[in-house]
This record gives sequence, C-alpha cells and structure tokens, in this order.
Amino acid sequence: MRRLLMVSLSLVPATAAMSAPAPRESWGKAGISPAQYRQDALECGLQGHYLDISKTDDARAFVKASRQLDTITTGASAPTTTGASATGPNSTDSVDQAVRYAQQQQHIVDSVHPEQRFRNIKQTLLAKDDQCLMQRGYSKFRLTDDQRRRLSKLKAGSDGRRAYLYSLASNPAVLQSQSVSAKP
Repeated sequence: MRRLLMVSLSLVPATAAMSAPAPRESWGKAGISPAQYRQDALECGLQGHYLDISKTDDARAFVKASRQLDTITTGASAPTTTGASATGPNSTDSVDQAVRYAQQQQHIVDSVHPEQRFRNIKQTLLAKDDQCLMQRGYSKFRLTDDQRRRLSKLKAGSDGRRAYLYSLASNPAVLQSQSVSAKP
C-alpha cells in the first residue's frame, strides 16, 4: 500500500504543495466568538481527519492494488538463470524483464485511477466536516472574487488569515448575501 501511495503522490505536481488557491466557499455562524469559531473548526476538522475510510471502495481498491504490486515485487526478486538463452544474452533478458515489470506496475497503478480515488476520499472527509459544522449551526457561504484575492495574499495558517476568515464568517450580512445551500 505504501508503494502505491508513494507512486501516486509522485504524480501530484509539486506546485500544489507550495501554494493553495483560496477556497471558493467557507462556513460561518453569525455572532460566534473567535474562540468558539476556532474550536468548532478544530473539532469538526478532527472528525474528518479521524474518519475510518478503510471500508470505502476507494480504500479497498488501493489495498488490492498494493497487494498486486507486492506480488509482482516478490515474483521479480526470484532468481533468474545465468548464461545465454534462446532469446539472447542475459543482459537483454534482464532489460526485457525490467521493462515488463515496470509496465505491469504502471498498469496496476493506472487501473486504480489514484487521482480520482484520492478526490473521492477527500470528498468523504470533507463531507464529514460539513456535516459536523451544519450540526453546530454553521452555514456555507461563497467567497467573492475580491475576498478570495485578499485571502490568497494571506499565508495559510497565519493569524491574519484566520482573523480575515473569521471577520467574514461571523458577519450576518456576508452570510445572508453570499449564502450557499449546503447538502445534508
């Protein structure tokens, strides 16, 4: 499983880790204190973080592919015969075998569709967060382009970014005018 995860993660562009675009939507609750806003965000985020996804189809597909990769790896480490063969010298056979091994691995990884599966898992985790926030009385609102621009200039995790999001999320006028109907 680790090998598949590492191979899949290597497909993600490095720029995604360096900068994240400002979200299009956020959650808010009119009149909430900054401390409660942060506490609710933390607790709901942890519910998503600790959600057991092992029984999902996506997780099962990763496990199955990981086992297939382990089988190939075990088979590839079997000793090969020495000397020339009818198909050519050992060096040619070794290269052909390595190419076949790489093709088999790539076929297994491709068949899992890791990018889509990771998106599905992310959506499952976010849905848990959303459900928690709705249960606590939060509502979803859409950020304007101007708000997104301003937010994108603030460092992720910074006090300034948190304060700006809180100013939007606790403002009844923003929540009413930029409301998005959330799915339960």
